[in-house]
Amino acid sequence: MNSILYFENKQIEITWNNSSKIIEAIKNAPSLKGEANNIGGEVFFYQYDLDIPFNGEEKEVFDVGDVVYWRSQTDAKKFGILFMYGNTSYGDGTKPQTSSPGIKIGSFKNLSALSTIKTGIILKLG
Repeated sequence: MNSILYFENKQIEITWNNSSKIIEAIKNAPSLKGEANNIGGEVFFYQYDLDIPFNGEEKEVFDVGDVVYWRSQTDAKKFGILFMYGNTSYGDGTKPQTSSPGIKIGSFKNLSALSTIKTGIILKLG
């Protein structure tokens, strides 16, 4: 998979976190795409086939610019790719926080472009 997030004829370059133990499973997946959800501080899209088990690397607090693999705690078949561009409603005002644990799989630098993504547009990673 390429290290690019595509949306509305725009691109954001992703730098993969090669120290993550699950990154190869993400990079070896066919291109991933889904409908964007922008919840303020975080843009994400759900995946339903990307079932990669957690391995102890998971946490809930991240840095602005992190790309995160997330698993729902309430739906065993729901996974997501999250792009943290600012403080989230789950955070304490100092760092972005997810609603349930995730694993950092990469980072990006173009925060301003990501923050403009509207809910409902299609995002494609790869």
